[in-house]
Parts: sequence; C-alpha cells; structure tokens
Amino acid sequence: MNKKNFFTRMCEKLDPLHQGPLFFKWTWVSLVGVFGAAWLLYLWRDGGIIHSLFENWFVFIPQYFTHEFAHRIGGGLTRSSTIGLWSGPMTELFFPIALLLVCWRMHGGRWLSSLVLYYLATCFHHTAVYCGDARAMTLHLTYSDFISTAGPGTPGDWYDMLGPLGLLEWDTTFAAIFYFCGALSLVLAFYSAWYYWNHTEEYLLQDAKPSTRVVTQNPSFTARITQEDYERDPFTGERFYNHWDELTKK
Repeated sequence: MNKKNFFTRMCEKLDPLHQGPLFFKWTWVSLVGVFGAAWLLYLWRDGGIIHSLFENWFVFIPQYFTHEFAHRIGGGLTRSSTIGLWSGPMTELFFPIALLLVCWRMHGGRWLSSLVLYYLATCFHHTAVYCGDARAMTLHLTYSDFISTAGPGTPGDWYDMLGPLGLLEWDTTFAAIFYFCGALSLVLAFYSAWYYWNHTEEYLLQDAKPSTRVVTQNPSFTARITQEDYERDPFTGERFYNHWDELTKK
C-alpha cells in the first residue's frame, strides 16, 4: 500500500468530517509559525502567564480526579496493581484525546475541539511534571484514597512505571517530549480557534451540504408505488370504490 494513501486513510478515520488541523490548508509559513511558537512555549513554559495557562485550578481539578479515579477503577476492576498503576497517567492523557476524536466526528464540534486541545495541552504538561520528577522525587504526592499524602522523597507513579522497564534514566527525556507535545497542543488550540473564525463561511457551507453517501440497494427489492396502489385493499388486492371518481367521471 502506498504510504501516502495509508496516511490519508488514517486521517480520514481520525477526522471523517475534515474539521481538525489534519485537514487545515497549511502553508510553509503557517507550519513553521506553529512549530516555532511551540518551541518558544517549550522554552518559556515556567514563566509568568505561560505557566498559568498550563497550570491552574480550572484544569487541575478535572486532571486530579480523572487521574486518581482511574487508579481506583483500573486496579479495582482488574485486581492488578500494575494496571491500576498505569491507569492513572494513561487515562489522564488518553481521555482528552478520545474526547477530541469525538468532537471531530460531530457536526460543528470543531469549536469545542479547540477547548479540548487546550485541556490536552495541560494534561501533557501535568504528565511531564510528574514524569520528569521520577528520580528526583521532589514533589508532594496525594494517593488515590484522596486522603493520604506523602512528602518529597516518596517514589511516584512514573518511578514505579519506568523502573521495572529499565527506563528510569530516561525520565527527563520522556518529560521533554511531553512538555513539547503540550506546547504544540496549546499552540494548535489557539491557532485552530483563529482558523475556524477566519473560515466560518466555508465551514457553514460544509455543514449545510447534504450527505453525499450513496446507499445501494438490490433492485429486486425496489418498487414504484402508484396511485392505484394506494386505492387497493392491502389484504385482498381489490380496488376501493371511490365515489369521487364517479362524480368526476374518472
């Protein structure tokens, strides 16, 4: 299979209504601009307003409860401490990704997708913070019972996740990847909102178009209904006597 065709088919699967950034009208200038802005956000992620965009109470509360409830639910349903461990960080990341795909499958869901992209950016950033602290253990931790806490020096999720895999020394590398994904998602959130605003008429016309999907049917099951069919008894097949026909000499 041609690589280009495979990529196109994958994009169609992810975004069948062509609403997301995969189907934007990109130019070299816009591509360089988006990745350049993402790189600057990556470098300045700990400063001032940028840090506030990534970390604030509006995003921390849903992140926290999603993460901790996923620990409890994953471990409780499977009776596996390993699955319970991985459920928290993975659910925190994949939940907004799944929500984003749902938005792209909804007519008009593009506007909501910009907000979801922003939330995804904060989830990447939150994951990066904890992943990068795997060996350093400087963070205060809260357990999934929502009561117990632990101070610095306590191994976190990523220590227990990367350690058995022999990848603990890669914690800061993985964190850097998560940080950049968060920065890129944040730039795409703002860029997509701007793009939708500037292409409003185009998207409205797209939403107004009827479905072009052709439904095929076996010709043997199709039939033309005539006026006589309406005037026949459905059980006997005999034609009803219509007094109007007699008056009009039909």
